[in-house]
Amino acid sequence: MKFDKGMESDKKADCGCGCCSSNPVDVLLGGKAGSAGVDKSDDTKQKRHMMSRSSFFKTLAVGAFGLSTLSVLPALSEADTSGQIIVKGQGDVMIVDKDVRELRISATVTKDPSKPSVVEWGRRFQAFFGTKGGKMEDFFVFTTDVSRSDINQAIQNIGIQSRRQIPMDEVEQRRGLKATTTVADYLDGDPVICTIRFKKDGKILEGALEDFIMEKIMVDKAEIIKPYTPHFIYHGTGESINFPSGCIVCPSDCNGGIITDNVMPLKTTVNYYKVNWDVMPEVGSKVEVVLKSIYGQNPLNPVI
Repeated sequence: MKFDKGMESDKKADCGCGCCSSNPVDVLLGGKAGSAGVDKSDDTKQKRHMMSRSSFFKTLAVGAFGLSTLSVLPALSEADTSGQIIVKGQGDVMIVDKDVRELRISATVTKDPSKPSVVEWGRRFQAFFGTKGGKMEDFFVFTTDVSRSDINQAIQNIGIQSRRQIPMDEVEQRRGLKATTTVADYLDGDPVICTIRFKKDGKILEGALEDFIMEKIMVDKAEIIKPYTPHFIYHGTGESINFPSGCIVCPSDCNGGIITDNVMPLKTTVNYYKVNWDVMPEVGSKVEVVLKSIYGQNPLNPVI
């Protein structure tokens, strides 16, 4: 697919993140993306009123799953004795478990404070979880060197399906929430659960990806901090069009990756996000990112 470099950019006011003032290709592959200007003075107030998300983390037994990808890192093999497929990266691995319909992918906690939503409130469509070497690598907070193409294929192999992809040349006509918005303006596919497993104080903990991210919205010109409430779906567009972002799990219904939050229509960057480093695993440490079908081990016939 050819990318139209001359695509007319959105005429909306620049929010400061670069996502509203440039065409989709330039923004994803080389446009400026700084954090949006939001008053930082609410940080203390936020911590006072916000329940610690760490209290929601589930403690796992070391037995059943544990950190299975990390346990095989020292001695990689093509497949383990239980029949689970192991896919190699340079230093990471992915276990494809068809029995429970989930992927377990080793990744590193990464942190670039200059990028939006990492240490300050900001708008973004770039992924929170992505592949090393992708154009958007500096934006990720969980980074793996297992290739996105392998991950995309594995998602399909465990039965997760895409239902609607949107190519780059349709972004400008479909982006944003407006009176003319239709269902065709949303990426769509099977819902996906994304969790993070990591070791802390001798225990293996698991939390949903959204447990590590805070969200802020504007209501009647006031800033409201709310739980991050994404609806992650698999669409696979980034791989279908060979888009080299490296993004895997994105907010803002972005078509540059393969899994996205489609609560809002395509590229609707109106909410603010910030990583909660109070509950994040240590920077540089290894974690296990788990992608699983919402339909579980025994999927029924879909209604749509």
